[in-house]
Amino acid sequence: MEILKISEQQQKLLDAPLPAEAVSPHPTKSYLSSIKAIYVTERLNKVFGVGAWRVRSEQVARDNKMVVVKVTFEIPEYGIFYECYGGNDNTDLGDAHKGAVTDALTKIGSWLGIGAEVFKGLAGKPATRTTTQSAAAAKKKLTAAVLDNSDTCDKLLNWMYGHWVNAGYPETFDVKAQLLKSYEADDNVVKRFVELFNSYKQARNGK
Repeated sequence: MEILKISEQQQKLLDAPLPAEAVSPHPTKSYLSSIKAIYVTERLNKVFGVGAWRVRSEQVARDNKMVVVKVTFEIPEYGIFYECYGGNDNTDLGDAHKGAVTDALTKIGSWLGIGAEVFKGLAGKPATRTTTQSAAAAKKKLTAAVLDNSDTCDKLLNWMYGHWVNAGYPETFDVKAQLLKSYEADDNVVKRFVELFNSYKQARNGK
């Protein structure tokens, strides 16, 4: 059988940072991060295909506190073969075995490049910068000309009204803060929008 080589595109996908929700604080070691194994599984399926890789596990040690397994990981088409040990201290023996397997799988994933930023201690840092930059880039500019357009202004007011309703109709609802989460606007435009919204709200509520 011809052994395939990992393509440049596949390697880029393997090396791509995991989403922020894939990483959480370690349940017992606050100075460490933990990767949710399902994201490793998902990445392996995307890169190599469902069923192209396989895992075998063997329990090699067990005491009152810990189950240790030896995990063998293979992707035959690519000639990839790894062995790794994982452990888990769940009181349920079945869950402990599964947890030990996923512990080993996340480590094996890092050898392929999956979640390497977590093991390097960089998890969250690039993502935070990217998220901040993306949020800033996604903000639209709200100008007086936009408010002068009755159709566009009406849509904006209706959008803000929806936020107010979802917040439970509070008297303390901060229109300015809500607006600036999605739009860039100078003080005069913000002030005018707040006034327009108050009139719009009163008109819709009949008072």
